[in-house]
Amino acid sequence: MTSSAGTWRVLRHPPFRNLWLGQLVSAIGDYFYFLAVPIAVNRMTGGSTLAVGLATISFFLPQILFGLFAGVLVDRWDRRRTMIATDLFRAFVVLGALLVYLTDQLWIFYLVSFLISTASRFFFPAQMAVIPLIVEEEDLLAANGLNQITMTAGMLIGPALAGLLIGSVGEPVAFVADAISYLFSAAMIFTIRVPRTNGISVAEGQSTQVLWEDLKRGLRFLFSNRTLVGLVISVAVVQLGVGAINVLWVPFLDRYFGAGPWEMGLVDALQGVGMALGGIAVGALSDRFEKRWIGAVGIAVIGLAIAGMGVSPALVLIFLFAVLIGLALTPAQAALTTVLQMVVPDALMGRVNGAFGTFVTTASLVSMAVAAVLGDLIGLRVLYTVAGLIVALAGGLTLSLVEEPGTAAISVHNLPEAP
Repeated sequence: MTSSAGTWRVLRHPPFRNLWLGQLVSAIGDYFYFLAVPIAVNRMTGGSTLAVGLATISFFLPQILFGLFAGVLVDRWDRRRTMIATDLFRAFVVLGALLVYLTDQLWIFYLVSFLISTASRFFFPAQMAVIPLIVEEEDLLAANGLNQITMTAGMLIGPALAGLLIGSVGEPVAFVADAISYLFSAAMIFTIRVPRTNGISVAEGQSTQVLWEDLKRGLRFLFSNRTLVGLVISVAVVQLGVGAINVLWVPFLDRYFGAGPWEMGLVDALQGVGMALGGIAVGALSDRFEKRWIGAVGIAVIGLAIAGMGVSPALVLIFLFAVLIGLALTPAQAALTTVLQMVVPDALMGRVNGAFGTFVTTASLVSMAVAAVLGDLIGLRVLYTVAGLIVALAGGLTLSLVEEPGTAAISVHNLPEAP
């Protein structure tokens, strides 16, 4: 069976297709928000990397605060209902960003980002756990490749369109668009049916002790599996570099290249072009190379491209490196996501995902905090270059630490038992 056949097969499957369409529109809306907030904060503070950093940190902080227990709860809750509820909540909350323009209070941006991210801590583990239930195992890589294409489409359409609208109308239009995208996603998820599994029933109790025991079981599984430990270390090192870029990229483009909303949106959109091309290549690469090799080489290329941005003398080179980052990003993410899904059983998927995300986001937050403080002290070019070299190093770590998983299904009877 060809990889292209697998892609079309999962798209013809209504549950996955509707989930994918909802996330496609939601991704476009998210990139409206992700572009609007740092641009607004950068403009309102005169280019303060600390203020932009706080806006970024407020979005990532809930992963550490709630990521572990969110995964445990997702394993107990109805995942479809969890996704619908969190989409509706985010649609309501994102409109709160409009209050900044009535009150001139930046802390509202921080609060809105914090609440949106908190809801996302429940949405994404639920989505990750649902995908293996609605597609066949042989189609998982194709499904994850399509999910990366979702990000690609969001970056192709969202930032470019947002840059145009923000430049001509203002940032508020981005928040309205994001709210509409969440409502569409909720409507699409409402149409799908997810097969029941032998996961944990809510009736088994949600006391603090029970939740803590479930969390420990997930952590034991995570740290007893060499492949998962390797993934945690490698991706955490990636985030030590990428976290800084999440804080610096708007002030960097503004300060050194005089970029406005349109040029900033174009950088994201060109990364999306690269991701689209990389998504096309996922199937062919998976037929020829091990997943760990795809992930390792992709990460190394991303790191070198980021370092190249740090020393670029012209904006056109930033555009070219953005395409290269996207080209490497889609195969790397699809490959490593597939590795995780192949080694984690459904009964533990939510809590393992939550723990995994918490550890790597902690690394990202450390990087963001350092970048926010040092950005105005030692120069953004230096930080960009160092961040890129750290990411490139993570490529080598991925190859040495991540083992290629087997294709045999993991039985819940072989999992570590709770004491």
